[in-house]
Order: sequence, then structure tokens, then C-alpha cells
Amino acid sequence: MAETKISSTDVAPKTLAVFVLLLAVGLSLAITLAWLGRVILLLLFAAIVVAVFLTAIVDWIKAKLKLNQGLALALILFTASALALFTLWISGPNIIEQFAKLQTDLPLAAQNLVERVKGQSWGRWLLAQWSGYSQLADSFSYALTRIGGIVVSTATLLAGLIIVAFLGLYLAAEPGVYFSGIRRATPRRYRATLDGCAASAVRSLRWWLLAQTLSMAAVGILVTLGLWALGVPLAGTLGIIAALMTFIPNVGPILSVVPAALLAVAISPGKGLLTVLLFVVVHFLEGNIITPLLQRQIVRLPPALTLTVQLLLAVVAGPLGVALAAPLTAAALGIFKVLLPADAIPTTPVVTGPLPVPRPMAAV
Repeated sequence: MAETKISSTDVAPKTLAVFVLLLAVGLSLAITLAWLGRVILLLLFAAIVVAVFLTAIVDWIKAKLKLNQGLALALILFTASALALFTLWISGPNIIEQFAKLQTDLPLAAQNLVERVKGQSWGRWLLAQWSGYSQLADSFSYALTRIGGIVVSTATLLAGLIIVAFLGLYLAAEPGVYFSGIRRATPRRYRATLDGCAASAVRSLRWWLLAQTLSMAAVGILVTLGLWALGVPLAGTLGIIAALMTFIPNVGPILSVVPAALLAVAISPGKGLLTVLLFVVVHFLEGNIITPLLQRQIVRLPPALTLTVQLLLAVVAGPLGVALAAPLTAAALGIFKVLLPADAIPTTPVVTGPLPVPRPMAAV
């Protein structure tokens, strides 16, 4: 009997050590696979964002028209396809021509800007203060001529967006099937927490996407009308670029002003200054009036937190990480609301000043 007890006590530490070793190996393998497939994971998250957006519209149509899931999704796809085909038929060739012209005009406008700086006395003096002026000028001119390549690379970006859209469509068609698989792999005692985290994350993403879509539309319309009033060429194309860049907080508005400012400076420096002021006013309205009014239902994403996540994901996954930093932050905040709920409001008043000194009791 004593030998049996000793053998059982010897087996327990060995079993625990094997469990800890297997757990460490499993975690290391999972972290390694996640790092190697970080781009694929971000694309999968992008597809989830698309699915959340589609299911939000599907739920709204189901409530209004009393349709089932399949018919509501089919109605959305039919309407979106009809609008896309109608837009391409009406103005598709014009849009393609404008993007092709933008690819040619941007490098020319950049070279024109360099020549304008050289033609001014202050510009020559400023460039003369730089010891490596000739190398700097050549490198700057070469970098600006690559702007057209950025426009060309949007074709590859559109191909990736189409893949994400189809994957998001599959997820939106049967969201319960995919989530039930994750739920089955979760221990029973954690399933309620999983349901709460998923519901909160989806709710935050839906409100963020709605507010962001309306903000993008407002920025695109305002920029297009403003550039058209200023007489800047390709106003519609530049408005589309500004609207798409609004999806990326902090970084997008800065990038969207570059092509419009270059084309405006090529006409006149005053028009270039007015173009920059136009973008400043539009994004001021978007950041301080439009978006706050639209985001009343959710806590607005803290700019410092969003910028920090953008910097981290820029190191991890490059431009794709920067583009998905904001929705990822919104989903994470929704999860944290469940895992880390706010403290309850105290029912008793809180004493903020110094405590009163107790008076001595009077003698009886």
C-alpha cells in the first residue's frame, strides 16, 4: 500500500510537468503560426468587418420587410449589383479615364512644383543651404515620379478587396454556422462570456461602420464640390480618393490632400493654398461635427489609442495593418466592455474635502 501511494505521488508531478511542457509548446506554435500568417489573419478580419456590415443591413431589411435571411441578402446583392452596373454604364469610362489621367498628371505636377521652387529666390536660397542639394533634388524628383505607381497599385488593392468581399459574403450568408463552430470549441463555462464578447464587438463595429460610411460620403461630396468650385481638374476622382482615405483615421486625411494639392499648385500657388485650406476645413467639419453627431451611440475611438494601434500594426503588417487598425480597435473596445466592465456608480456621496474633526461629547 505504501508503494502504491509513493508511485501515485511521483506520477502527479510528472503529469503536471508534461502538461506545462505541452502547453508551452502549443502556445509557442500558435504564436509562430499567427506571426507567419498575420496578413491572412488581417484579411480574415477584414472579411469579418464586411460580414458585420452586410448582416447589419440584412437585419434592418428583415425587420422592415419581414423577409428571411436568404431573401434579404439576395435583395441587397441584387440592388448593389444593379447600382454598380448602372454607375459603370453611365460614368465608368469617364472614371477610368480620370484615374489614367491622374497617373500621368501627378508626376508632371510634382516636377512642376520642383521647378517653381527653383525659380524663386527663397527657394534657391533654401536649397543652397543643403550641402547635398543635387542628390536631394534627384531623389525627391524620383520619389515624386513614383506617385503614379501608387495609383497603378490600386488595381492590385482592388483585387484583394474583391477576395475579401466574397469571403465576407460567405460569412454573412451563414454567420451562425461559423460562430457555432467556435462556440463548440469553447468550454461550457466560458460560452456565456464568449457570447457577450461577440455581441458587444459586433455592436461596436456596426455603429462604427455606419458612422464611418456616412462620414466618408460627406467628405467625398464636400471635397468634390469644393475642388469643382476652385477649378481643380479631376475633382470627382480626387473626391473619391478623399472619401476612401477617410476610412483610415489620422493618416488617411493627410495622404488624401497630396494629389489634390499637387494638381492645384501646378495651376497656381494660390489655388494650391486654397485647396489645402479646403481639405483642412472639410476634415475639421468631419472630425468635430459630422463624426461626433453620428457616433452618439458608441464611445468615440480615442485618437491616441487609434494612432498607437496604427503604429504597431504598421510594423507588423504594413499598410494593411494601418487600414484595419480603427475597426480592430473598435472591436477590441467592445470586447473590453464585457471583460472589464465599468465600476458601479457609488450610491453614497463621495467626500472630496478633508474629513471633519469630531467634536468631544458633552458631559451628561
